[in-house]
Amino acid sequence: MTIWLLASWLILPSVTQAQVRVPEIADPSLPDIAMVRPDPTHGAVIIYNPIYCQQIGQACGFFRAHEYGHVVLGHHLRHPAHYPAHREAEADCWAAHHAHPYETLAAYRLFVSGHSSPDWQIYGPPQVRAERVRQCAIQAGRWVGP
Repeated sequence: MTIWLLASWLILPSVTQAQVRVPEIADPSLPDIAMVRPDPTHGAVIIYNPIYCQQIGQACGFFRAHEYGHVVLGHHLRHPAHYPAHREAEADCWAAHHAHPYETLAAYRLFVSGHSSPDWQIYGPPQVRAERVRQCAIQAGRWVGP
């Protein structure tokens, strides 16, 4: 599976967060770190939980970049419950390529420590997700960790 993910990353668009204009809305009641929703005015909005972001520090930047990945890749046009696992993996790789390297490293450490979404069917076990993010960052020449 890792080989497929790495091979699929080679064809992903090379658009940066700065090139994508998506409003970000802080919502302390959001039951997740961040998510993207379609928006009739802006095309998409990214909603993030500032309380969770404060708790996880720099890793929050990775999760917000992950949501930008969904926008750039057109995934936001469907409800997140309908995202197949490969779309989440693509968004992880996009984020590993475009987030600040220390944000990616912080997310990697979060995953290695066993923290991730409880929906393992979509994201995979935290350690598997950590390795996927690490491999994508290495491939992009943006890995600063072990």
